Amino acid sequence: MDEIEIRRKALQDSLDAGKTQKERNILGQFSTPFPLASDMMLYLRRLMGRDDISLIEPSIGTGVFYSAYRDLFVDSKERVLGFEIDPYYFKPAQQFWNGTNLEIRCADFLSQQPDRKFDMLVANPPYVRHHHIESTVKQRLKGEVFRESGLKISGLAGLYCYFMILSSKWLKDGGVSCWLVPSEFMDVNYGVAVKQFLLQNVELIHIHRFGLNDLQFSDALVSSCVVVFRNHKPSDGHPIRFSLGGSINNPETCKLLDRNQLSSKTKWTSLFGNDVVSDVSGAILGDFFTVKRGVATGDNDFFILDKETITKYSIPAKFLRPLIPSPRYIKGNRIDSENGLPVVDRQLFLFCCSLPEDILRREYPKVWEYICVGYERGVQSGYICSRRSPWYSCEEREPASIIMPYMGRSETNNQMFRFILNSSSAITTNVYLLLYPKPQYVQCMRDESVLLDVWRELNAIPAETLSRNGRFYGGGLRKIEPKELMNTPVNGIASLLIPHASGYQLSLFD
Repeated sequence: MDEIEIRRKALQDSLDAGKTQKERNILGQFSTPFPLASDMMLYLRRLMGRDDISLIEPSIGTGVFYSAYRDLFVDSKERVLGFEIDPYYFKPAQQFWNGTNLEIRCADFLSQQPDRKFDMLVANPPYVRHHHIESTVKQRLKGEVFRESGLKISGLAGLYCYFMILSSKWLKDGGVSCWLVPSEFMDVNYGVAVKQFLLQNVELIHIHRFGLNDLQFSDALVSSCVVVFRNHKPSDGHPIRFSLGGSINNPETCKLLDRNQLSSKTKWTSLFGNDVVSDVSGAILGDFFTVKRGVATGDNDFFILDKETITKYSIPAKFLRPLIPSPRYIKGNRIDSENGLPVVDRQLFLFCCSLPEDILRREYPKVWEYICVGYERGVQSGYICSRRSPWYSCEEREPASIIMPYMGRSETNNQMFRFILNSSSAITTNVYLLLYPKPQYVQCMRDESVLLDVWRELNAIPAETLSRNGRFYGGGLRKIEPKELMNTPVNGIASLLIPHASGYQLSLFD
C-alpha cells in the first residue's frame, strides 16, 4: 500500500465517521476495502492484457478502485471518469485527486447519458434497498431498464440491479464490466431480470461468490460476489466460470458451465463449487401447508406491549393479541399453553386497533393517550404504518400450530431452522413463518398424535436441504421465505396426512 492509498484511506475513514450508520445504510454507502479492490483490478489487468485501458466508475466515493487502477495499469494515459452523487464525498475526493487523470462529476450516474465510451467499468454500486428508492425514481428506472434492455424488472429490486443493467451503454462494444454486489440477486425473485440480462444481453464471463463467513464489509452484513461480463451479445459454447471461496484470482473451488445450462428462473447459488445439486422429485411442503410470514408491525417498540404498559394505558383485551416472543427467547421446540397464553418467561401482546381516532378520543381516552405517544415518536410516518388506515391497526393473523424462525446461522447447524409446536392462541411477528394446513388436511391435523408426527417429520428435514432452498447472507446467516419453504421436499409427510373432503370454514388457510 503506497503513501497515496494510505492518505486516501484516512480520508475515507474520516468521512465515514462523520455520518451515522443509519445515514450510510439508507444511501448504501459502504466503501470497498483496498485489498479487495486491488484483487478485482488484478483480475481485470490479466483479463484485458494491456495498460491503455479507459475506466469509468459509477459510484466512486473517495476513489478506492481508481487507487488500485493506478497501481496495476501503470502506463495508462487514458482519462478516467467517476460519478459521485453525494457532495459530502465528492468535494473531498475531487480535491484529493486533483492533478491526476481522474475526472469526478457530482451527479447521479443513473440519470446521465454517455458523452464517450469506455473499455472497462468497475463498481461497488450503492446497496440501497427498494423501500429507500422514491416511487417516482423507481418508475423512471424501471422504464429505462425496459427501453435499454427489453427487460421488466421487479419493483422490489435494489438500486444495484438498475446500475448493473443500465451501465452497458457507457461501454465500448466488447468492453468489460466488473461488479461487487450482494449475492442475493442469484436467489431472489427480483433478481430474475438481472439473470436474464446476464444470459441474454451481455456475455457473462465469471461470477465469484465469497464464502458465507467471509464478509467483505465490516459495516454491512451482506454476502457478496463479483460479477464480470463483456458488453457483447452472448454466444453458445462460451464457458462461464463459477468460483467459490478465497479470492477471484485464487478461489477454493471453480467450475465451468455453458450458458445453456443456466436459467434465469432457478437459483444460482447451487451452481458453485464441485457439488451438483439435482432436482428433487416427490412431495413438497407446499402440497400440505400454506406458509405465511407473521405480522409486520412497522414498529415493534410501539406495537409489542408488556403487561406494565397495558395496565398504564388501560388497554382493553379486544385491542390485544397474545404474542410469541422472538426466537432467541424460545429455548426448546415446544410452546405450551395456559388459558390460551403461551407459557414463556415474559408475556407479550400485539396492539391492534381499527377504531377511528374520534371514537378512541371519546370512548378510550387512555388508549388515545398511547396513540399520541406513537405520534410523538413519528411511528405513523414509517414505511409500513404510513400505508395503513388507521396506521395503528395491524394485519390479521390466525394462530398456527407449527411455526418456524425464518432465519438462522450455520454455526448452530442442528437448530439453524427449527419447527416449533405452538399449543397456544398466540400469533407471531414476521421473524417467524406460520404453517397453516391446506383445507383437505385440516381435519387430520386436529388429531394431536398426527400433529406430533408431522412436527417431528418436519424437524427431521436435513438442515442442508432447508438452507439450500433458502438464501445465503454474510456471517453464516441464512434465511428462508414462505415460497422457498413451500418448495422444500418433505416426502415423509405424505404417509401421515390423509386428505378429507372440504366442507369446513377454512377460508383463512386459502
